Amino acid sequence: MTAEKEASRKILEAAAELFAERGYAATTTRAIAERAGVNEVTLFRKFKNKRGILEALGASWADRMAGLTVTSLPTPDDTKATLRALADLEVRQAIDAGPVAMRLALDARVSPDVAEVMGSGPNENFAGLVDYLSARQAAGDLRSDVDPRVMAEAFFALTSQTVMSRQVLSGSSEAPYGMPIDDVSAQLLKIFLAGVSAKKRKQ
Repeated sequence: MTAEKEASRKILEAAAELFAERGYAATTTRAIAERAGVNEVTLFRKFKNKRGILEALGASWADRMAGLTVTSLPTPDDTKATLRALADLEVRQAIDAGPVAMRLALDARVSPDVAEVMGSGPNENFAGLVDYLSARQAAGDLRSDVDPRVMAEAFFALTSQTVMSRQVLSGSSEAPYGMPIDDVSAQLLKIFLAGVSAKKRKQ
């Protein structure tokens, strides 16, 4: 990694930490630069301002959101494999970005910058997954008597929301009973598939 890319990475990591700790409004560019170990001029040169950092964070998350990446997966016709890949993405995203994402979701109610930059992401993520689930219903892989929007809610509740809830309640994304998060993700997906898979096809 080049020095320039390393500086950008440190700035984004520092911003995510500070946004989670203090909120967007209370975080200054000076504090971000200090936490990242760079000078403020470097921060301004790379991102222009605090909103630029927020936009870069949002863009970095988009590549790891299920509904925004499903169309780029290599085997979308393999419903089980695709949903497993999406579940893993959502769990990893929640581990990496859960605290700051939750704080920014609250900040969006009072900060026009946060609302504008981050507001569409969750909705687009949800809509993308709904579209995929609808297509798999039409293919006969998933139950047709369950609304795909309800399926999408259940999917997120059993993946990223589970991790975020743990972070709120215990301060850790790991299972309190010691199971590795990858194993938890796989078993939660089994629960999801048991509820939504069409009986005529074995998932």
